[in-house]
Amino acid sequence: MNGRCRRATAGALCSLFVIAAVAVTSLAESGQFYEKDGVAIDGFDPVAYFEDHQAVKGLPTLSHVYKGSTFRFASPRHLALFRQTPERFAPQFGGFCAYGVAEGVKAAVAGEIWEVVEGKLYLNHDSQVQMKWNARRPALLRSAEANWPQVESSTEVYP
Repeated sequence: MNGRCRRATAGALCSLFVIAAVAVTSLAESGQFYEKDGVAIDGFDPVAYFEDHQAVKGLPTLSHVYKGSTFRFASPRHLALFRQTPERFAPQFGGFCAYGVAEGVKAAVAGEIWEVVEGKLYLNHDSQVQMKWNARRPALLRSAEANWPQVESSTEVYP
């Protein structure tokens, strides 16, 4: 039984997690970032969060591979900015749900559920999870940063 399952309070939750992780093979990562159908962060343009202050889908014709993951961009300017300083725009925790990482798991994200805090992009699974994240962000951020080295190596992704 792995560490994530030991944290579960009931055996049924552990079983459900394992089944869900197996069911999300299309979400398996090939690079270092959350990917769905081979594209990082659901195809959202990471620069748009910073420059346009909104979630914008990128175009397949404007893409760039960074750390093995394909990112898409809404404009040539965004692509150029990312190429210059990808670490500035790349999402934290590999683009996985920041709250999930704080809880010790990799979880899928919705590209529309995001925020930039102190110059860093954080994504969340859904709006309810983001409310929980925002309510205790400082403590959860510390937990996520502490958990990330172990969570990063996990191949299981909660859908």
